[in-house]
Amino acid sequence: MLAIQGLKCIYDTGSRGWAVELALAGEGETVTRRFDVDGPDDAEMLIEAFEESTTSSFDPATSEIVFAYEYADLDLDEDEAEDDEVEALEDESEEDEEDEKEKA
Repeated sequence: MLAIQGLKCIYDTGSRGWAVELALAGEGETVTRRFDVDGPDDAEMLIEAFEESTTSSFDPATSEIVFAYEYADLDLDEDEAEDDEVEALEDESEEDEEDEKEKA
């Protein structure tokens, strides 16, 4: 697998087609590979996936592009989650009481 250093979107005026070019780093040199895409939306999607990924690589044997992502663990402890639910319910009941007082 070769590390992807960058991507660029290309519109070939001769063939009137869109492509994405990968800059790949491997074995002390940088090489490029070009892949045809259906249009600018597909090229933009690939570039966004590259920009948002933590690591990206290209497998020359299978011609697969792999984008990997790391996400923060946003799970709360059960106690914290229960506390948050209780607070939300209390806030809702206070709002309901205020609405009832205004109507009266």
